[in-house]
Amino acid sequence: MAALFLAGVSVGCAADKPEAQISFKLTDENSAPLANAPVHIVTLDHVAPGAGFGDSIYKETNVLTDVKGLASITWTSADGQFSYDANKMLGYYEGGGLYLFKSSLADQWQPRNPTIELVLKPIVNPVPMYAREIKTRIAKPEQRYGYDLLAADWVAPQGKGQTADLFFELTGYANNVKDYNSTLTVTFTNPLDGIQSFVPTKGSAFRSPRVAPLDGYQDKLDLRRVRKPEQSSADWIDDTQSETNYFFRIRTVLDENGKIKSALYGKIYGGFKFFGASTNGSFLTIPTYYLNPEANSRNMEFDPKQNLFKNLPPLERVSAP
Repeated sequence: MAALFLAGVSVGCAADKPEAQISFKLTDENSAPLANAPVHIVTLDHVAPGAGFGDSIYKETNVLTDVKGLASITWTSADGQFSYDANKMLGYYEGGGLYLFKSSLADQWQPRNPTIELVLKPIVNPVPMYAREIKTRIAKPEQRYGYDLLAADWVAPQGKGQTADLFFELTGYANNVKDYNSTLTVTFTNPLDGIQSFVPTKGSAFRSPRVAPLDGYQDKLDLRRVRKPEQSSADWIDDTQSETNYFFRIRTVLDENGKIKSALYGKIYGGFKFFGASTNGSFLTIPTYYLNPEANSRNMEFDPKQNLFKNLPPLERVSAP
């Protein structure tokens, strides 16, 4: 039977399942504690006998934070892995993640009672945007291809796009999956267009800051993939493994004094993916991007119910704000 206590839950221990204790600290984006916030926790209880490997049986529970935004739970886990989420806080974006204990000692998962800090962001001003992920191809290396983010297509003659917001060019070589040295270069059309990375809010569905910055944009991004047959894996270079998040600015128009008169702002969740500068071309994944269509608006809070791309296939639909 479960025994409840203030901001915590205790569940009985079985001999074949080490005991785990874990704590949570929930705050808003201004570091204020969130009281009475429900945290939902799931872990593996056991594997039931059956055909093949049997069936994994999970157990779950909920715990409320106290006035300091703190909650704790003590129970058993077969594999020391917990998933957790806080997605029922009215007026806030959901948050969550996965925690894996390092080891068990004396029937207790270690480290003992780690504290997971989770930031929940309030829903303030979500707006319509163009949002999708693109999987496409770069036809040939050593050529510069323009991509229209509003049309989600290459510009002519490769596609039906009208305005080149980004340019992609592959250089180097890619002989096979064990021998390549390639660079994907991303450039822009207008002065003061550009891109810059940002650090996401860990565990929050709304990863980005609310507002894109005015300054700090770079006019070029170089991504490399390098591997030679004789190299060990420690010497490989693969920037496509990065899940870097970015802000970008496009379609910038300057006034007579060289100041920004008009521009469009957006964000990217995740890193660009490509194979390399093969003579047969290369696949290219443009990660999930969000483009605010309102000129000069730097609001990056997307409303998933108002995606300006319509009738997207399931794999290109965007649910994260």
